[in-house]
Amino acid sequence: MKTAGRLFAILLAALTLAATVGCSLMPTNAGEGGEKSTKAMTTAATTVPVTEAAKEDDLLRVRALYHDLFASFTKAETAVVYDDPAVGTKLRASSTLTKEGEIFTYQAKVDRVNPADAERFVTEEVLDPVVGTVDEIRANYSGIILWDRVATGLVLSVPEIAQGYVASPVLQPGDGETTLTATVPDDQLENFFGFAPTGVSGMEIAVVYTDAAIRSLTLNYLQGEIPVTVTVSYTY
Repeated sequence: MKTAGRLFAILLAALTLAATVGCSLMPTNAGEGGEKSTKAMTTAATTVPVTEAAKEDDLLRVRALYHDLFASFTKAETAVVYDDPAVGTKLRASSTLTKEGEIFTYQAKVDRVNPADAERFVTEEVLDPVVGTVDEIRANYSGIILWDRVATGLVLSVPEIAQGYVASPVLQPGDGETTLTATVPDDQLENFFGFAPTGVSGMEIAVVYTDAAIRSLTLNYLQGEIPVTVTVSYTY
């Protein structure tokens, strides 16, 4: 009996040891690996954007902010990227529209492709400023801009953001601001911008705004077959 008792005790100890070793080899969420896994899951959950379909009241709110834009902002800074594969590099333009009272000053820079034997492929040309009211600048800008002409016209317009003029409008709330994204059907471009942009198609817009003002506007579209991106930021 004593021998049987000793064998039983030895067997019990072996089983206990095996169980302890087995548990120590099992994966656990504790420690660095577990923390990383948890952090990764948390990050993935928090980076998924929350969106919702824009309603008519949302569009009217953004439209009203745009109609107050030229009366309230002090500066609009625009960056344009024209990505023509035939050129071999992206061409860029930039402009600043400043406001003092009722008078605006429009100053633009634009890339020009140099002749093949030039030392530099592209030269940035600083254009003469245009001073006047918004209507006067709209009438005169076409004489100073070449490939950027359409982009400039779009920026100087007041978009009619309303149902029927945009498609698939979506809101993405953020920290104190909201982003409205939508497309503008080709047959609504003239109604949306107030003029008929030549050769433009596939217009996508993104408007960042707060309860008080428009913060930025991004346009992506095709000029003929060339992708163009226009980004405008506003200062008040």
